[in-house]
Amino acid sequence: MNFRQVPLAIAVTALSAGSTSLSYAQQPAIQEELVVTGQREARNEAIDLYRDSDSITNFIASDAMGQFVDQNVAESLQRLPGVSISRDQGEGRFVSVRGVSAGLSSVSINGMRIGTPEDGSRAVPLDVIPTGSVELIEITKVPTPDMPGDAIGGAVNVKSGSAFDYDGETFRYRAEGSYNELSEKTSPKLQANYTDVVNAFGGSENFGISLGANFLDREFQSDNIEAAYYENDDLGETVKALQEVQLRKYYVNRERIGANVNLEYRPDDTSRYYMNTVFSRFSDAETRQRSIYVFEDGTLTDFDGNSGTFEDIAEDGFRRRIRFRTKEQDTTALALGGEHIMESMELDYQLGYSVTREKVPDETEGRFEYQTQELDGEFTIGQGIPSFRILNQGTEDTSHLNHAEYLLDRVVLEPKFIDDDDLNFSANALFRDAFGQRNFSLKTGIDFRAKSKDVDVNEIELRDVPELGLEPYTIGAPDYPFANLGEGISESMFLSDFYADRDAFQIRPQDEDEARELQQAEDFVADEDVLAGYLMGTWQADNWQLIAGARVEYTDYSATGNQLEFDENGDLSITSRSVESDYSNVLPGLHYRYNLSDDMVLRAAWSTTIARPSFSDISPRFSINREDLEIDAGNPELDPYQSTNFDIMFDWYRDGGVMSAGIFHKDIDDYIAEFTTTNNAEFAGYEVTTPVNGTDASVTGVEFNLEEQLGAFLIGGNLTFLDTELSLEQRDGETFALPESAEQSGNLYVGYEMGRFSTRLSISHRDEYLSEVGDSQAFDIYVAPHTQVDLTASYRLAESLDLVFELVNINDEPLELYQGSEGYTYQLEEYGRTVSFGVKGSF
Repeated sequence: MNFRQVPLAIAVTALSAGSTSLSYAQQPAIQEELVVTGQREARNEAIDLYRDSDSITNFIASDAMGQFVDQNVAESLQRLPGVSISRDQGEGRFVSVRGVSAGLSSVSINGMRIGTPEDGSRAVPLDVIPTGSVELIEITKVPTPDMPGDAIGGAVNVKSGSAFDYDGETFRYRAEGSYNELSEKTSPKLQANYTDVVNAFGGSENFGISLGANFLDREFQSDNIEAAYYENDDLGETVKALQEVQLRKYYVNRERIGANVNLEYRPDDTSRYYMNTVFSRFSDAETRQRSIYVFEDGTLTDFDGNSGTFEDIAEDGFRRRIRFRTKEQDTTALALGGEHIMESMELDYQLGYSVTREKVPDETEGRFEYQTQELDGEFTIGQGIPSFRILNQGTEDTSHLNHAEYLLDRVVLEPKFIDDDDLNFSANALFRDAFGQRNFSLKTGIDFRAKSKDVDVNEIELRDVPELGLEPYTIGAPDYPFANLGEGISESMFLSDFYADRDAFQIRPQDEDEARELQQAEDFVADEDVLAGYLMGTWQADNWQLIAGARVEYTDYSATGNQLEFDENGDLSITSRSVESDYSNVLPGLHYRYNLSDDMVLRAAWSTTIARPSFSDISPRFSINREDLEIDAGNPELDPYQSTNFDIMFDWYRDGGVMSAGIFHKDIDDYIAEFTTTNNAEFAGYEVTTPVNGTDASVTGVEFNLEEQLGAFLIGGNLTFLDTELSLEQRDGETFALPESAEQSGNLYVGYEMGRFSTRLSISHRDEYLSEVGDSQAFDIYVAPHTQVDLTASYRLAESLDLVFELVNINDEPLELYQGSEGYTYQLEEYGRTVSFGVKGSF
């Protein structure tokens, strides 16, 4: 509880999410209100919040977000120790905490759990929440027993603002235009926030209103090359050869709209009622052009380990694709609640409901194939991006680049609709001086969450199509750095012809049964209810605090989906399948804080946490790609993750700064990892990926963090070292790093403030990490190291008007994946630099 004014005899200090400490005073205590005006104030606010917390919790204040180039919550969180992110089209999307994947952390808005618009994951894509909707972000790495226990990585809580945090009526604004060097387009960004405290219901300044709105419309491009490798025995021995290469060009228009309405009523100094509403809409319109070279459709006739030749590559091994789709993800969260301070106890309660939706109504891809003749191909691999030449009887051939040589093979439609509803109710009671002990408080509460997820994923192949060539849709060749992509393809002209003569594109009669089945294979409906209760005691002395307690969570899960089968003739059939499971977890925890001096704090914790399998992992469902012979299947037999955690953290606070060092360890049972094999007897000839429980997993890490002020300069940095280990029965005798776990990650920034001028240069780095486990080490997928350099600056023209400048991705860092070792590029994607100018201010 964090009241603006507290009663005569009781002062309330906020400690961490869901916990409260009280001390007695002789005079009324008024909480200081902080108006953030620069880098120092924003940083000091976060340090003060961290210093007062019982648990190991990091904070980012809203104005600190403005000191970086971050567009969304994920990108802001990457600045914290122990946190790394994965990216989509160059933007931060999912957050990994302390080496565990994003789905193993929980996400709340204003203390209320929210769902995810992803089709089956529990990972919340934090790029759907723009920083303009946020007042404070907190990430608790070691939850106390009064917090939900499904947080092996941590618990992220995104808070919107309260009018009582500001001094009177305020209005804040920000307007920018950004320019992307690949797209050569300028994109607008707008943000506005209003707060006021007014008289209501006969009282004086007891009703707070906080409103916010933000808008981003970003147009950009990315260049992508992807390669796949496979085991080939055409020459009498098994070698790792080039399977195929895909050249991809993306044109993206990404729009974010966010709004929040927070109403707060404080009839007196001991009661508070609130309504918090947050809405975010993420819209993504994407055009993708692809050129595909399927080398495995030929015969490997020569290979020296790096360079080789494929002969007689079939005509349909040369393909052109044009795809367009719009994706819209909505998140709406509403929370109603209250807090009360009574003579000997405190009570808080909250009812929340969140709705997340994803709609992809119009994904349409035209697939064209080369028609002229078989061709040969020379290639070189093992040195990064594979290089290749297409030959005809030993002479380089370019006919495969001529659109006049291509005919439409099929049109593929992939509409997708996902609904994720979360209902939350929680109530907590804290008893001061419990059992007559002045320095002991007892807290108890219940938490009920009901989630419903409905996934409707479709794939419709229209193979009865008119004889359409690719040439009529030809436009100028796009800029593309990796190879000769060929001529450009107009998605608008193709879609216009497709929809103008829609009845001419049909499912072939012989495909109707399979098409009907494929539209059902990935669909499932899942319901999950979690009922939790806890008991937690806090002992407080002059220089130490001990929290001890336990949480019990009961989970009831059910899902209805589909089972995929092939008969002896290779015919596909799908049958309905329902599954149910329930289980209970007891989660004890101890948290100790010792004040070594006024400026030094030692924290230690032993805790137990869990993570439930993702919905797509545990539900009965399949996805099948018959063109690429790939199957992705769920596994209803999965057990939840269970983790035992040990943490020690030392903090040394100095004037305007802090230095922290800590060590942590997690023992994780029943760790779930993706396993891919080509030797599945049930699906012969297919590459089958399924989630499996690992036999053992552990994470050991060390965190360092430094925030320092040197005159006009501010310096900050953090570094995290991880040693992770995972065992899998399918690869007996081997150990792996945890997927998404980078051995090293860190951030460094240098800020400067003098007079009207402020600037900050920041560097964010993470090492490589394992993404997917294959049949052998040569086919494991890794994400390469990533280092990004950004710059932001502002100059104050007037009291309420600042000029702002941002330069994003100064070093033009790409996204890169490789297969087995660094020489075998699996994917490389470049985004270019982005520069923006604008204004901001408040009055």
